[in-house]
Amino acid sequence: MSEDKISMRQLSVLFFVGLLSPAIRVLPSRTAQAAGEAAWLSGLAALPVALLLCWGLFRIMGALPEGEGLAGGLERLMGRFGGKLLTLIYLLWGLLLLSANARLCGQRFLATGYRNVELPLFVLILLAAVLWMTRGKFAAFARAGEIFYLVLSITLAAVLLFALFHVEPENVLPIWVEDLPGVGAAALPVLSILGYTVYGAFLSGTVRRRKGDRPRAMWWMTAFCLVLTVLQFINLGNFGPALVARMESPFFMMVKGIGVQGAFQRVESVVVALWVLSDLVFLGILAFSCCTMSRTLFGLRRERSAAIPVVLIGLTGALLLFPDAFSLHWFSDRILFIGNLVLGFAVPAVLLLIALARRRR
Repeated sequence: MSEDKISMRQLSVLFFVGLLSPAIRVLPSRTAQAAGEAAWLSGLAALPVALLLCWGLFRIMGALPEGEGLAGGLERLMGRFGGKLLTLIYLLWGLLLLSANARLCGQRFLATGYRNVELPLFVLILLAAVLWMTRGKFAAFARAGEIFYLVLSITLAAVLLFALFHVEPENVLPIWVEDLPGVGAAALPVLSILGYTVYGAFLSGTVRRRKGDRPRAMWWMTAFCLVLTVLQFINLGNFGPALVARMESPFFMMVKGIGVQGAFQRVESVVVALWVLSDLVFLGILAFSCCTMSRTLFGLRRERSAAIPVVLIGLTGALLLFPDAFSLHWFSDRILFIGNLVLGFAVPAVLLLIALARRRR
């Protein structure tokens, strides 16, 4: 990755595509549990905090020379030992995220219609594709992400358009003032998903810096939160908050009710298959980030040298750490949820305070 560069728009597109993978797994079932029919507002409630995260990461990275990502920035802020220690924590967490999310993607794929495939085999195929991508150039991965973005945008727009005709307004309206505390609580699952964007800061060394990068990234963050708002509004409008809160994959349940008369009656198999593109981008982002951190920590010549160990650790964790669906979902709902909030928002906030304090000296 040292020899190839991408634009901030390409990095933003990668995260837009990749974060759709955990988003449709978590939302709106988690938000419906907290806010009921007002859960669709959680994306808007999370937006100000998400924009502050973007602003803060750019402030932290602003003083770094081009080609240096957050791993190098941590050493400048916290010293060599402190910086490497925190980078190691992010690396270990990233490897755990890679393992858990590979398993979660596999379980979702099988649960939504492909039950004849063995879970370990699908996880193996998925991570083999991730290994192939991480052994290549990051710029090629970004260009593939742009193609996936086009495909998934058209797919998602079509799904939401057809599902819009099944929305029952009483499932999502009216919203009262007493619903607002629940909306605040429902914003936390959204922020947990957006916490993955901190790994974009570790990849920022691959970005060609241009004027307007910060507002461009913040625009993409805004667009993503708006998409989550529309997605949840339509999903909740189809089933109602009480039913959605008990569903494991409400988005794909909504897709099952979509048909195009005269073309094909059921489209869920097509959408499920296409959503693997989002899974690949999401896991690829985590793998590339872990490779970048490994290069800084262990003095590797190139990031791709760490690709095989990173993916093998991810595969081993996916197959051995979570023996059943219960342990996997317990980890996802509790440990992963809290960890992403801490490492995605709390730690960057502390780093921002340190950076601002040093600049005032």
